[in-house]
Amino acid sequence: MKLVLGKLLAACVVFGLWNTAHAQQILGNDNDSGLLEFSTGMVDITQDEEAAEFRVNYRAQHAMFDVARPIGGVMVTSEGAAHGYGGLAVDVLWGDHFVSSVYTSVGAYHQGNGEDLGHWIEFRSGLELGFRFDSHERLSLGISHISNASIGDENPGTEILSLTYSFPIDRLFD
Repeated sequence: MKLVLGKLLAACVVFGLWNTAHAQQILGNDNDSGLLEFSTGMVDITQDEEAAEFRVNYRAQHAMFDVARPIGGVMVTSEGAAHGYGGLAVDVLWGDHFVSSVYTSVGAYHQGNGEDLGHWIEFRSGLELGFRFDSHERLSLGISHISNASIGDENPGTEILSLTYSFPIDRLFD
């Protein structure tokens, strides 16, 4: 599985270098709307005990300092684990349709029958690469890491590979 992560990281680097010649724009405020996001994926992709992930996020339209957009969401797994969190995301539009996002968040974690991550406070950080349609909907592939940043006695952490569909929330009210 580490080979897959290495290939994904290499693809991200190539994607970034290829797009450096194209116009780039940080999304938020007037050039994008708030997004309602639905994700599914696999938890513990580097371990033998994988579980399915289901996630709902809200990504605010208004960016702090025209850069970082507030996010909030809830993740549940097929093993009954749950993580509610809030944080910040930076979205960069490369050219007309390709978008990358980096985010970090903190929240409360409930283990359920899932993996013991060592503490009830857990941090989630990740990277997404996606395609933004003319309607501002997005389809993204992401990789993220959840851990307690060593505030607990143990800090096993976990990696998640996910597919995310993002929908402009203002279209719900048209």
